[in-house]
Amino acid sequence: MTPVNVLQTQNLRVTLETILGNAKKLADSLKAQISIVQEKEERLKDTIVNGRFGITTLTVSTLRKLPKNYIIRDGYWTLCNGILQHPTTQEVTAAAFSDLYAVPRCIGQEVTSKPDPCVFNSVIKYDTIPSQKRPEYSEDEYLCLKPTFNTTLEQYFSVTKHIVNQTCKSGVIRSMADNVLECGVRVLSDYTYYPNKEVTSYLPLEYCEGTQGSCNLIVAWHLSNSSVENFEFIKDDLNFKNYFMKSATFLNNALY
Repeated sequence: MTPVNVLQTQNLRVTLETILGNAKKLADSLKAQISIVQEKEERLKDTIVNGRFGITTLTVSTLRKLPKNYIIRDGYWTLCNGILQHPTTQEVTAAAFSDLYAVPRCIGQEVTSKPDPCVFNSVIKYDTIPSQKRPEYSEDEYLCLKPTFNTTLEQYFSVTKHIVNQTCKSGVIRSMADNVLECGVRVLSDYTYYPNKEVTSYLPLEYCEGTQGSCNLIVAWHLSNSSVENFEFIKDDLNFKNYFMKSATFLNNALY
């Protein structure tokens, strides 16, 4: 190669290395920004589903039961046997009645409740096989219904009952068949969260565009013998809710 060609090759190499270095810096910057957004979203989701720093109302729709309404305050659930009244945007002239319309409340009987058995914010599916040889083998499928929100789905093969119990000790354990029998193949949890005014610096309230600054979260699950599908929206998507539950009636008949 001539000296000119050698110089051109070196310049080209330097240029490419510079471009690759800049691309790596940009990729690292994007990853960092994505990580920050994901952390903020997870923090908001966890706050919503547990009713922390405010009040959360929850409507649970399944294929096996009529919808149920709950109110969640700092992790404590109450069942509303009546109608959920959401805060109104209308001005209330009488100061004595202003608090009645400032927060969600139950018009009817509000009773202490455990978390709805059909609601789960993370799912772990276990396939177990017997530890000893047998003439016939059968696998047990388990759903671990944990109380904390988690978007990951983990699948375990050939784990013992002991491992299932240890991993799910903070949640509810039930088989796939029992869960479907009680709740149906589709469950939709519709959360509406009303944050306290003093948490504006802690939570990413830019997601809260609902009435009275409320945050909406939809968590939907579709269960089958071969898969567990999860859908999430940090907004109130009426079209999705209607489609998800209406189309499920046809799927349900096809699966049984």
